[in-house]
Amino acid sequence: MSSGLPDGRNMWIRAFYDFNPEEAGYVGWTMESGQARALRELKDGDLMMIYGASSGQTKKAMRSHILGFVEIEARPIRDDEKASEAAQRAKKANGDRGKWTYGLPIRRAWRALDKMSIERIAPDTYDKDAGQGIGVWGRALTAAEIETALKIKVTEVNVFGEEPVGNSGLSNTAFKEEFFPSKAFPGSSGERTSTYTDGETFLYLAKFDGDGAALLGRSQSFGGKSVALKIGVSNDPASRSDQLNAGIPPAAKGRWRIELRAPFADRKAAEAAEQVFKDKSGKLESLGGEFFWGDSMDAVLLFSSIPGVSRF
Repeated sequence: MSSGLPDGRNMWIRAFYDFNPEEAGYVGWTMESGQARALRELKDGDLMMIYGASSGQTKKAMRSHILGFVEIEARPIRDDEKASEAAQRAKKANGDRGKWTYGLPIRRAWRALDKMSIERIAPDTYDKDAGQGIGVWGRALTAAEIETALKIKVTEVNVFGEEPVGNSGLSNTAFKEEFFPSKAFPGSSGERTSTYTDGETFLYLAKFDGDGAALLGRSQSFGGKSVALKIGVSNDPASRSDQLNAGIPPAAKGRWRIELRAPFADRKAAEAAEQVFKDKSGKLESLGGEFFWGDSMDAVLLFSSIPGVSRF
């Protein structure tokens, strides 16, 4: 059964006293063995669903409720490497100095907006009688539980030590929208102040020529072939290429480059072809909207298989 996450990604549960990635950008364990186990079983990009610990240090309204989600990097760190001075002072003041010292970095985080209990979202994985052990060590969710968790509405928040989210993150949206491409954006219609003539429109596939892993804040795996990709439609691919690169500093090493394009009779036909690409993008990891991460050859083969693209 599919979990609803892109292939190869997993989701665990962990209990926290609070959810404050803005000040503490890591997931920690008091024992180094906890960190070692996580490194054996988790990989870059895996997720953790955080719920409130059943403890006096957790606000009553948060106990046993889903607080949010974090995306981790499978790399060992110490707590002070990714925590603000305020977070470290608060930890000391609460008598928790020396706890959760062995960590993994959080790269992205989403605060839960729906108030849901851990028992409701993870009825099979969460065991009240073993709650403390699960909270401390973590445990992988089942595919069905992940699918349910992805329905929770979230808002992406900043993570200490990472670039600010800005206006690009999810806001009051089901978490699943983070991992699946949006529908092709429809062409404008109705009364316009300028003349628009529908006609030949191109489906295009663009690749980021540069360090795509750095662009996405990911660690570069040895020998990895994955690249950042974009599918889209335009009646002027050359101008579209300039637009994609308009916000990149001239001195930067990376640029978007349109690798493939295929003409269609009108915008509607091109948008339909774009949606076919998105619907069949199983080998590629969705980055949201029109963006993907994966093997360039897989993307080229998918592009060439779309009806009407054989002409490119």
